[in-house]
Amino acid sequence: MIERSGMSENAVRAELARLHAVLIDSGLVAWTSGNISARVAGDRFLIKPSGVPYDRLTSESMVLCDLDGHPVAGDTLKPSSDVFAHAYIYRHRADVGAVAHTHSTYATAWAARGEPIPCVLTAMADEFGGEIPVGPFALIGGDDIGRAVVRTLAATAAPRCCCAITACSRSGPARATQ
Repeated sequence: MIERSGMSENAVRAELARLHAVLIDSGLVAWTSGNISARVAGDRFLIKPSGVPYDRLTSESMVLCDLDGHPVAGDTLKPSSDVFAHAYIYRHRADVGAVAHTHSTYATAWAARGEPIPCVLTAMADEFGGEIPVGPFALIGGDDIGRAVVRTLAATAAPRCCCAITACSRSGPARATQ
């Protein structure tokens, strides 16, 4: 998990690299799709680079971006194509410390139905407080996914949501869990 308080940028980079390996090992992503980002300062966040296979990710390959989604001077790799969606979430949700964008087979299949995932387990109630909301379809490459996530989360008390077809996004005030 990523704990914002007290973690150095280098520690967050290392944890992001580790968590991306967990995504692939858990079957939550394929190829280079999906990503995790983490806020490292009030106005910056780290995100995985675009097109880099998960098995080649290192702490050094994480891209430092400003809240407009632009790499901060010094980064040579291009940020994920989802960088503007993550930036939108961070700009509009100061309470969010990390975002995980996955392509879980089951969450994606359910989200395609356009219906909330019903709360049927005690563990779901403990984690979500109720059903898991599903936001609208959103295009990749711009801030559309971020807009959909912010709008969907604003309408619920749930800490995460699924967006129809595209992905499952998780946001959190101080941490993102796997």
